[in-house]
Order: sequence, then C-alpha cells, then structure tokens
Amino acid sequence: MNETLNFARRPFRDERPVLLVAGVLLAAAAILLIANVRLYTAFQREVGGTNDQIANLEARRAAAQRESQQARDALNNYRVSSLAQESRGLLRLAEERRFSWTTLLARLERVLPPEVRVTRLTPHFDTNGATLSLSLVGKDSDSVVRTIAALARDPAFSLVDLKSEATPEQGVPEGHAFEIDTRYAPPEGAPAGTAR
Repeated sequence: MNETLNFARRPFRDERPVLLVAGVLLAAAAILLIANVRLYTAFQREVGGTNDQIANLEARRAAAQRESQQARDALNNYRVSSLAQESRGLLRLAEERRFSWTTLLARLERVLPPEVRVTRLTPHFDTNGATLSLSLVGKDSDSVVRTIAALARDPAFSLVDLKSEATPEQGVPEGHAFEIDTRYAPPEGAPAGTAR
C-alpha cells in the first residue's frame, strides 16, 4: 500500500513552531554551555592563582614563625646568660663578703718566714676561693726559697707561682723584692674571723 501523504488534508499538523522552539532552545543551551565552560576555566585559573598566593603566604608565615622562634630563643638564651652572669657576680660578691681577712692575715703571719714582709696583697675571688697576688720583701734570695717552701707546705695555699724577683742591685733599697701568686682556700672549719 502505497499511501501518499497529503498535507492539505485535515487534521493538519504544523510542527515547524515546535522545531523552531527546539532549535532556539538548543542554540541557547549551546551558548550557555560555552559560557559555563569559559566561566569554569576562568575560575580554575583564578583558583590556581589564589592557591599559589595561599601557598606563598603560608611559606612566608612559616618563615616568619621560624624567625620569631629564633628571636625568642636568642632572647631567652640572652636572658639565661645574663642571669648566669649576674648570678656569678652575686656569688663572687658573696665570696668577697664571706672572705675573712683576719684568718688570712693570721695564717700569713704564721706561715711566712720572719724576715719576709708583705708590701702588697691583692685577692681575686671566684667560687673556689681566692687567688692572692703577694708582693713581698725579704733579706736575700734564700727568703724567696723559704717563702715558697712555707706556702707549699700549708694546706690553705696551693699553686704557688713566683712571678718576679728584684734585688737591691736592681734598685730595690729595702732588700730582695719578689712577687708570688697563689691559690688560697682555707680548710673547712677554719675560724671565720672578722668579715671584710
């Protein structure tokens, strides 16, 4: 059966407006799709730049935190070293205050040979006791030997070191002058005497 289509017969269906609307909708959908793709790519580029900026800011923040921690550590170390230095100074001052001149002078009077005189005595204090610088005058060079031997025998004196000697021929009118450095640490239980 060969039927021919007769578009002039009723019911006449004109599908052109539907096709036109479908075409317009498809064109609008394509335009919106292209616009969305462009917006998406622009957003991705912007987000990528923002991610780079965020990573850069995070790196800068981490560097600033490291620098600030280093500065805090340096400040704390400075405070600790400053406190340690102050405490050493206070300990030295306490040692000076506890130092008994009476005990030292009585011990020197007992230890030194009778012909030797003290012309200058300078103590230097630390936590282990004191280092004494003694300027002495004796009758002759044997006075030097007897003085060093006497100081070495006494337990309160250690590390006796002869620094210099000068004879009357070298312009010392009083006799044989010599200088000695020695460590002085009175034994425990020594009488305190009068404090400085």
